[in-house]
Amino acid sequence: MLMLLDYIKTKNKTRIKLLDFTALIAGLLLPFSYAPYNQFWLMFPLLGWLFLITVNQLPKRAFYRGWWFGMGWFAHGISWIYYSLHYHGNTPVFLATLIILLLAAYLSLFPGLALYSARKFFKATLTKQLAVIFPLFWLLSEWLRGYFLTGFPWLQTGYAQIDTPLAGYAPVIGGLGMSGLVALSSGLLAIAVCKKDYKAPLAVLAFIWLVGFGLMQYNWTESAGNKIKVSMIQGNIPQSQKWKRHMHPVTLDMYLKLTRQHWDSDLIIWPETAIPDYQHRVTYYLKNLKQEAEVQDTDVLLGLFVRDMEKGRYYNSVLSMRDGMYQKRHLVPLGEFFPFRELLEFFTRWIKIPMSDVDSGPEQQSLVTAAGQSLGINICFEDAFDRDVLKSLPEASLLVNLSNDAWFEDSAEAWQHHQIARMRALETGRYMLRSTNTGVSSIIDEKARVLAISPQFEQHVLTYDVQPMKGSTPYVIWQNYLTVAGSFFILLGLWWRIKNAH
Repeated sequence: MLMLLDYIKTKNKTRIKLLDFTALIAGLLLPFSYAPYNQFWLMFPLLGWLFLITVNQLPKRAFYRGWWFGMGWFAHGISWIYYSLHYHGNTPVFLATLIILLLAAYLSLFPGLALYSARKFFKATLTKQLAVIFPLFWLLSEWLRGYFLTGFPWLQTGYAQIDTPLAGYAPVIGGLGMSGLVALSSGLLAIAVCKKDYKAPLAVLAFIWLVGFGLMQYNWTESAGNKIKVSMIQGNIPQSQKWKRHMHPVTLDMYLKLTRQHWDSDLIIWPETAIPDYQHRVTYYLKNLKQEAEVQDTDVLLGLFVRDMEKGRYYNSVLSMRDGMYQKRHLVPLGEFFPFRELLEFFTRWIKIPMSDVDSGPEQQSLVTAAGQSLGINICFEDAFDRDVLKSLPEASLLVNLSNDAWFEDSAEAWQHHQIARMRALETGRYMLRSTNTGVSSIIDEKARVLAISPQFEQHVLTYDVQPMKGSTPYVIWQNYLTVAGSFFILLGLWWRIKNAH
């Protein structure tokens, strides 16, 4: 191992470039940790290797290696964007590829800056770097990535551990805190590799995972009343056909027919933009559906666009046939709105995604009530943001996500998205009902267990008895404030101590 450390400390330019290249390769392999591949264990040696080749490096070199790691991580991990841009947005191949690489380059700044800051502001021992400084800066960079320029928290490192003992920490410190524990576990493994006394870091690692296993056994929330019967309709309308005029009556007839077959359910949910139209253009259809639902004493939720006739703007919305409406607040850049429109006007000439210039709904919205339950509704991309889902807690007894992942065809995106939804259920101690157009539609319980799932790319109605929940997990109470503030003050205290020691 000493030879390995000597190799990493090399000043030979060829070896330096080779180590930079290994950071890129490690990043390229990292997405295999997530769904649908689920090789969660890969994350620890890959992240541990990144930390190991960054220890005792100059800040500039640390940034390079973090950035190259990020380029592999994100270029591979979000490559599914290509389908929406090229196949459904008619973007030329070169431009679609360029957009993905530019987005990956931007996202790579966060791991790069994390490692740069760790080396720039802290002159500490190898153990302190790997066990404290690197993990805390990694956590803070993931938090910042979820906020800066509206945020893009996709592929948080904690998500890959949803089926490991680390998941026990999610109701306490959330997926973000789990990302910090992933970095800490990776750092401890790196210490065990470097040190002759490997027992101490492995003992700490075992303790962390055992505590996580113990936390998994605790029930943070409790049942709220009787179960309700829910049916979710997966229409399986190909994205290439969804907005074509001839599909409009076919789509409406299909959803109505499948709904009528399940009037015995308490709640029926259609996916995001199940009706490919504006609310005001299907008023007669909606009026009849509402009347039927009232006669059957069944609630129906459905996705469609709602137009503000005064402003001439429209909103991606979820409409309840009985009570209320939710309008999407957190929009997808380029997919639903164009940030810095003046600067990106060039791209709008090439990207022709249907309904890609909508407005965001109000930040404060009343919860939609259906089947006697207050619902925490989020649309598509919104469940990637823990803060958006937490806005409905603790009042909501069920979480509902309406999505249309058909944009991304048979890529990893739908399964990554499903993994994110499982994290939100675990953090909040609530069932998550995922109703999608082509999959992955599922019922997820408060422990992130998948109770029922629809076959992908098939027309299917998923029916299941779900349990409303009440109460708050610790994470619902303190959210990310405790984790972020605690990380910051630990780093500040350590910096002050190191500074005074010199």
